[in-house]
Amino acid sequence: MKTNKRITLIVALLAISLTSIVSQAQRTSSILADYADLGVAAGTNGFMVSFQFNEYLKLEKTGMLQVGWGVRASHTVAKNLDFMSAPNRLAKQILTIDTLQMNMATVTSLNFSIAAQVSLFDRLALGVSADILGLAIGSKRSGYYLGSTGFKIDSSNIHQTYQLAKPTSSAVQLFGNTQRGNLNSEVYARLRITSNFGIKAGYVFAVNEYKTDNVLVDDNTRFRARHNLFYVGLSVLLDN
Repeated sequence: MKTNKRITLIVALLAISLTSIVSQAQRTSSILADYADLGVAAGTNGFMVSFQFNEYLKLEKTGMLQVGWGVRASHTVAKNLDFMSAPNRLAKQILTIDTLQMNMATVTSLNFSIAAQVSLFDRLALGVSADILGLAIGSKRSGYYLGSTGFKIDSSNIHQTYQLAKPTSSAVQLFGNTQRGNLNSEVYARLRITSNFGIKAGYVFAVNEYKTDNVLVDDNTRFRARHNLFYVGLSVLLDN
């Protein structure tokens, strides 16, 4: 019930923010800056290809401080990841955290994000962005299930067995262990080389979540993995 209230509140706040941005845009387009970014992020456990569109609202005349919204489409391929029990009631205690070892994980997601950046000298921008809501699809995979208590309370004899799972389809950012689904966030630097083209580099904090076909110990079906990736890409200024 609390989760539904949080989701409703987030959606309402996003709607208000978008309404404000659209209203500002109708008055003048000079206070908006639109970017399209295409890049690749890679790390120890895999890589991610992503496309982003972000629209920033300049908060004051100089345009140095900017906040905005965006859409992030990404495809993640990861290997040898340990997915841990995702529900907050289990994740907050070490004794109730089970593991789903995935040799391969592939997730394609489309997420709505919010962002903020500081523009310096009209050439360099430093910023952060975070996914808030989204959807994901991906192939069903087999993971090796390890219960935190072993065989002690496993009346179903599923400890040390292979379990089928697929990416959690919906995502909502509720922060910490209360979040759900496949979400990404990043810190970045964007450098304009010409009037419209530039390069972007940063660090991506990826969160992937899988849901098992079977209900496992502690009535759990959700498992989450976090991994970090270095990002580099091309950036196009569409409007300024």
